[in-house]
Amino acid sequence: MINVAVIGTGIIGQEHLKAIKNSTELCLVAVCDKNGERARAYGEEYGVPYFTDYKEIPSKTGAEAVIINLPHGLHLESTLYFLDAGLHVFLEKPMANSLSECKKMIEAEKKSGKCLAIGHIQRFFCANRFIKEYIASGKIGKLFAINELRSINYFSHERPSWFLDKKMAGGGIVMNYGAHAIDKFFYITGEKILDVYSSCGNHLAGYHVEGHSQFFLKLSGEISATVTFSGYSSVGYETTYIGTKGALKLSGGKVSLCENGEWREVFGDKDSDYILRELDEFAKLLQGEENEMPDAEYGMEIIAAIERIYAN
Repeated sequence: MINVAVIGTGIIGQEHLKAIKNSTELCLVAVCDKNGERARAYGEEYGVPYFTDYKEIPSKTGAEAVIINLPHGLHLESTLYFLDAGLHVFLEKPMANSLSECKKMIEAEKKSGKCLAIGHIQRFFCANRFIKEYIASGKIGKLFAINELRSINYFSHERPSWFLDKKMAGGGIVMNYGAHAIDKFFYITGEKILDVYSSCGNHLAGYHVEGHSQFFLKLSGEISATVTFSGYSSVGYETTYIGTKGALKLSGGKVSLCENGEWREVFGDKDSDYILRELDEFAKLLQGEENEMPDAEYGMEIIAAIERIYAN
């Protein structure tokens, strides 16, 4: 088994802790959080040492790898530190706040000889795997268009404040959810971005990150994608894949098929093990086995696309 430490115990960090507990490939040896009470609580819950300073991890634990769940603005510093210390790194998406930061990480990875993997989760959802296979089968004809709508209350009081700090988050709803959408499109279609057209803004006073965005992606393979993000109210979240013979729609974890103008559900299995699947692929990467784990070069492609959206 591979000894891992979890750095950051927010919402996604807690999910990583649960998944490691059920993994046959990874063994938790430490948790770290700058919040001392939270670090202690999770350390005691999982029976491992706990820390408030991640720089203690390499010398005081037997960790061979770390899972970093820190604010985006801390990704570069923490990743460089652990790679230099000789540990493998699983870095929760997005990889960084800029292309220049991504390049520094990749240089450090090559110098260290360790692995840097990026936690892009979309390929590990069963619904997305189903859609990818269904489209590849040709049952909806040739895919030519994708439409995504994601509308939630992005500025709710429950959201950690650093998400609304441009320096720490790198942006707003596009940096956060755009990373998911672009990753999903890359995974399902296997295509790359040729061109980008976009609009971003915020209709709420007092914020320096965008609260809405609409962008158009021209993909290779004669496929286009439109994405509409709204952070003002909860309208819904759905993605539609349109082919020459029909369409697939993903909403609420369920996939519906449209044929001859009628929709019917074709996939709706409950899926709760996607993070465990992701972490097991990370373990395969570290063991030199064939795996589906997104690497640093892939993570940089996502950031490159996001920078193009912001630049338009």
